[in-house]
Amino acid sequence: MQLLLNALIAGSFAALLASGLSLVYGVLGIFNMALGQLALVGGLTTWWLVSILSLPLPLAIAGGILITALTTWFGFEFFVAPYYRRHRFLPLVTTIAFSMILDGLILVIFHQEPKTIDVGTRTLLPVFDALISSQQIVLIVLTILFLALLTWVLVKTAFGRRIRATVQHPTAAESLGIRSSLLHRIVFIVSGVLAGFAGIYVGIDQNLTPTIGFAITIKAYAAIIAGGKDSMKGTILCAYLIALLEQLSIGLPWFGSYIPSGYQSTVALLVIILVLLIKPQGLFGSKTRIA
Repeated sequence: MQLLLNALIAGSFAALLASGLSLVYGVLGIFNMALGQLALVGGLTTWWLVSILSLPLPLAIAGGILITALTTWFGFEFFVAPYYRRHRFLPLVTTIAFSMILDGLILVIFHQEPKTIDVGTRTLLPVFDALISSQQIVLIVLTILFLALLTWVLVKTAFGRRIRATVQHPTAAESLGIRSSLLHRIVFIVSGVLAGFAGIYVGIDQNLTPTIGFAITIKAYAAIIAGGKDSMKGTILCAYLIALLEQLSIGLPWFGSYIPSGYQSTVALLVIILVLLIKPQGLFGSKTRIA
């Protein structure tokens, strides 16, 4: 039971990040490889506002999200906007460069020491034969509600219809008065905000270190590959599935011994390889016809 709860906790964080990656790919047709670093910006900024400036947690979270949104907007204007209309693979290179710049700045500003966002006393609650903290329950519930709200906005609102129109036929959408460039900026910033929430999630539940940016980006990338690049629901579901596989890989004995926790991060890479070999379009993706 403890492994299932751990998977639910880790999967909620990964689902936030993966949904942002899926949103950007679905609308702009590109991958933002700096999402892990944007998550660190949100988490570490919130930590700084709580621990150094002693701001209340809700105000610190708002400040962390604001800084993440501004950083994401800057990244779009200088590392995505000049390139993504020329070739879909150019932003892959430029966002990697953006992630490396953020890595360097994060190391200079926050140093290498692990940091945890202080939320006060942690109360452990029994769930059958397992334990979960009240903060973790709140984080899981808020993540599910947030992802449900995002899905509702994309499916049921006028803004979501504009997004789908832009994805299906950008030229026709422009002729109907939909400003695709503004829409692309909004979607990109929303993905950064999702990453910022994910970073705050990790900072509250675990530790934030400046070196985890690339690793958590790979987990999100594995979820979108496994779920299908054109299926956000599949991406979210596979984020939880990959988290469960990670917990089972190190939490259960295999052939009489346990796998060291350091190998946990390789599960996402194995998922990418297996899905690309067996079903390249993803478990929930649709096949693309090739003429």
